[in-house]
Amino acid sequence: MTVAVLGLGSIGLRHARNLIALGKTVAGFDPSADRCKALTDIGGRAVADRAALIRDAEAVVVASPNRFHLSDLSEAVEAGKPVFVEKPLSHTLGGAEALLNRAQAQGVPVFAALNLRFHPAVVEARKRITAGELGHLLWGRLICASYLPDWRPGQDYRHGYASDPATGGVLFDIIHEFDVAHHLLGPATAVAAQARVSGTLEMRSEDVADVLLRHQSGATSSIHLDYITRPAQRVTEIAGSDGFLRLDIAGRRVTMTDTKGGVRLEKTYVTTFDDDYRDEMAAFLACAAGREKPLCDGREALAVLAQVIEARQLAALPQA
Repeated sequence: MTVAVLGLGSIGLRHARNLIALGKTVAGFDPSADRCKALTDIGGRAVADRAALIRDAEAVVVASPNRFHLSDLSEAVEAGKPVFVEKPLSHTLGGAEALLNRAQAQGVPVFAALNLRFHPAVVEARKRITAGELGHLLWGRLICASYLPDWRPGQDYRHGYASDPATGGVLFDIIHEFDVAHHLLGPATAVAAQARVSGTLEMRSEDVADVLLRHQSGATSSIHLDYITRPAQRVTEIAGSDGFLRLDIAGRRVTMTDTKGGVRLEKTYVTTFDDDYRDEMAAFLACAAGREKPLCDGREALAVLAQVIEARQLAALPQA
């Protein structure tokens, strides 16, 4: 199988490396000569003709800059190729549902890259919740707080996608926490939100945000996201009528207690985020081969995107 990778930035090259490790041939497109060389250095092939690349590949990975995701997804669907699309699916709801309807009509799988679904603590929590071990879900609290300059020390974040006030910022960029809330607590609507530019990072987009979601299950959840916290914190907590779950996402631990505080589950995983990304790509290849369904398909990704856009509207942020 030859897989086309559109966009050879850090995430595109990560996916390319994983595809090569999984025994696939990788051909990629990027307007940057340096990024194309980075692909060839790891054993891939750079292609200058983007249209031909999509036409000749057997599957497509969309890892282009965020503002191109929907158009790249559209071209892959039009070509009838199974497609893996990075988060966020888009920055607007306009045209997205019609595109997913077209993909469904053509039998084209759309695999959304919301990779925390492959984190073992999230997998365990989902299993326990689905089995009813937490009882009636009451509330959730999700925190992803870190320091953006530490993410990619060799890059100037002020000139990257994260700094764009219409398509960047913590709400679009850290959409993963919205997806975890959706995955574990069920579909939701944003009912309150505030966001601000702290001034700490010399960037134009919001670097702090707090959102309240109301889930169809009756539970509520709060999400805190920021680019300015040191040391980093990434924790999800969920309360139910029969117990309490705590997921240390960064520490790769999950703990579950009963209503009296007794420990019912305590696990620490020796895997890494690299393992999660490889598992995610292996799952996409299984979908492309027709053996599995996406763990997060385009429609679920669109539902999560709708929550983020609602939150941005409530916080009076610029709309894409």
